[in-house]
Amino acid sequence: MESRALVAGIILGVIIGGLGVLALYQAPLPQLSPQIITTVIRLTQTQTVTLIQEATAPSTQAGKWISEDSGVVSWMDAARYVGQTKTVEGTIVRTFRSGNAIFLDFHDPYQGYFMVVIFKSDWSNFKCQPEVFYKGKEIRVTGLIKTYQGSPEIIATSPTQIEVAYTGSSCQ
Repeated sequence: MESRALVAGIILGVIIGGLGVLALYQAPLPQLSPQIITTVIRLTQTQTVTLIQEATAPSTQAGKWISEDSGVVSWMDAARYVGQTKTVEGTIVRTFRSGNAIFLDFHDPYQGYFMVVIFKSDWSNFKCQPEVFYKGKEIRVTGLIKTYQGSPEIIATSPTQIEVAYTGSSCQ
């Protein structure tokens, strides 16, 4: 509350007395959290006051991911880990449903790049349409990295293998 009173006093001082008085008083800034928004108010063409306000935190305090960060690899590096079980991270930029599989692609065009494949036999495990739900979302997928026709992939049989950033949700 003291910081709001200080800001209000500074603004009032600038309006009444101009920046000359403000420049003489340099109050120490409080320790600020990493979530800061700086707002600049232009009073005239030559006078500027900067207000510092704490931003409201995102709805989840836990962070971006629920899963651990150790051992996570980028979708661009997934081909280096063929034959290993890894957690791969990236954004789904393209999706496609064929008669037998759903493809969650991290690159468009998809050929030669990492993808997640969900076969028709596992669709009933997903309580949503994965090609709609995951499109445009940043995800982590965990599983055995294989190659098919030169492209690295993880076959997802359960929504618990896929985590969405900031929400922790999956298509369960």
